[in-house]
Amino acid sequence: MNQYDVIVIGGGVTGTAVARELSKFELKAALLEAKSDVGAASTKGNGGVTHSGYDAKAGTLKAKVNVRGTAMIPKLAKELNFKYINRGTTTLGFTEEDKIILKKLYENGLSNGVPKLKLIGRDEILKIDERVNKDVVMGLRAPTAGVVDPFELAIAFAENAAENGVPTFRNQEVKSIKKEDDVFIVKTQDKTYITKYIVNAAGVYGSEIANMVGIMDYVVKGRLGEILLVDKAIGFELNSVFFPTPGKDTKGVATIPTPDGNILIGSTARMVEDKEDLSVTREGIMDLLKGAKLLVPDIDEKYLIRQFAGLRPVAIDRNNDFVIEASKEVKGFVNVIGIQSPGIGAAPGIAEYVIDILSNEGLPLEEKKDFNPYRITIEDFSEVDDDVKEKLIKEDPLYGNIICRCEYVTEAEIVRAIHRPVGATTVDGVKRRVRAGMGRCQGGFCQPKVVSIIARELNISPEEVLLENINSNIIFGNLKNGR
Repeated sequence: MNQYDVIVIGGGVTGTAVARELSKFELKAALLEAKSDVGAASTKGNGGVTHSGYDAKAGTLKAKVNVRGTAMIPKLAKELNFKYINRGTTTLGFTEEDKIILKKLYENGLSNGVPKLKLIGRDEILKIDERVNKDVVMGLRAPTAGVVDPFELAIAFAENAAENGVPTFRNQEVKSIKKEDDVFIVKTQDKTYITKYIVNAAGVYGSEIANMVGIMDYVVKGRLGEILLVDKAIGFELNSVFFPTPGKDTKGVATIPTPDGNILIGSTARMVEDKEDLSVTREGIMDLLKGAKLLVPDIDEKYLIRQFAGLRPVAIDRNNDFVIEASKEVKGFVNVIGIQSPGIGAAPGIAEYVIDILSNEGLPLEEKKDFNPYRITIEDFSEVDDDVKEKLIKEDPLYGNIICRCEYVTEAEIVRAIHRPVGATTVDGVKRRVRAGMGRCQGGFCQPKVVSIIARELNISPEEVLLENINSNIIFGNLKNGR
């Protein structure tokens, strides 16, 4: 019987952060994820900015966990070995009206306790990055902000949680939850779990999960954001995340330097009813390019290599705040609802907050004496010097076989990605762990080889290998002999 003290539903960055926090204690916990991988829903369709916290309304829960979580990220990056760049954010103003808004954001940030926040002029902005639009008149500089790969952060949390005794079970879509006496009976399509406590971190499906136990307090809808990826061949990196002065409802289109040397442009914002709608529109692409060129005129559309979108879970009629609370009606059920931006940076702070709630709800929390906060990552062959490359190849000849030429990813790295805790089982799972397929050709050359390696290592046929989720098969038999 799958019996636990706590089950976390939802393997995005929030759920995996909670799982990792739970793994610090002497209890039995598990994470259930509906998709084939962690970080494969809202988390992957994200710019990855760990916001400083100046724009969340003062006094809100969002402000509290954002500032706290972002402050935790540098230490976590060292412990968990995920890529993190601390170049700060610079919000640019071009008009007198923009200057008024920036001053208000500055005061709000001070109220939220954001450190090192500063209003700066044109000359100081251009010292940060000379490629910024020369028409800028003022900026709001937030040095504590940074950028991560959001899916890598979720993977890092999940792997470290698993190594400390909190497993992730994927392809486990929750179909029903029933409360019997002091336990919950959670049923997926093929398994039954029993648990005393549930943390509902199901993203855009958070309201549906809450509804299963009769909690009708929340309405969660998806806000779709389109994002563009710029090839490294553009020839420059940005020295800061650049935002425009925000409008009433969104932060606007940003230009974001990624930890791997690309530039992201994002995002648009439109509410959608279909929670699986990840469509990208021509209008959205043009709006993104226009917004990017306002900030950095040297952005050139000929270097775009991918367009994608993500859904942000928005809690309707909750004053644009996060909702993190124990149910008053259903004891032991904790809702983590509406975690939209700045959810990436806030995730560690949210996890701490959830642990406090669980403790107040009666969950015994005895710290593990043998908790290991550290995670060893896969050696990145593209970033080591020639002597280390030679040493790696001697230890494992698969390091001598380059599979992805764009990102210089070896067969050894792919094999290791598959066999890690919460390892890759799909082509996109490999892509998110070692970047095979992330480059200019977007997998055009390396995908067949990646499929073969996955099939071999998982002992399945190539026809069974998925791009991402169920029914995303890539190969459908041998057509040559079937003519």
